[in-house]
Amino acid sequence: MITSLLRSGYLQTGVGISDLVEWFVASVALVVVVTLLYVYVLGRSPPPEGLTEAKLEMQEQQIVAIDVSPIISEANLALSKGDLRQAVELSVRAVSLTLSQILRAKGADPANMNVSDMAYIIQSRSPGSPDITQPAYQLNLLHLKIERGESVTPQEAEWSLNTASWFARLESNA
Repeated sequence: MITSLLRSGYLQTGVGISDLVEWFVASVALVVVVTLLYVYVLGRSPPPEGLTEAKLEMQEQQIVAIDVSPIISEANLALSKGDLRQAVELSVRAVSLTLSQILRAKGADPANMNVSDMAYIIQSRSPGSPDITQPAYQLNLLHLKIERGESVTPQEAEWSLNTASWFARLESNA
């Protein structure tokens, strides 16, 4: 088709206005056809794997603030009843939820991480923020102590509760 157009005198280069208009119209038509072809192919192709900017934005919009104050209240009640193990477990749960929420806001997946791991990743992505790694590490050690069946002192349980409250305040101020 193009060769027949060239032989018949259409789309010949020239210096006249009509020749330039023909080339301009042909160029615009070619750009439109290529663009439509590109849009068609792009619409048929599967989305890219992994995290994309659009997926990160969608994750940020889906993040719902988790209120850990009921968990901290439960931990406080368990502490007042003398159930030290339950107080520590609930404190660790509150910190874990708080850190998970912060990680998701930063585009990371907190699946299968303990509080110490999450705190380390958050700290490495937020230079200049308060050091959260040491309290998270100590809380994780206390949690492991309970998992091994060892007893905890009332001071350790109270410390875990205070640490959970501190993490919750940090997250709400962020």
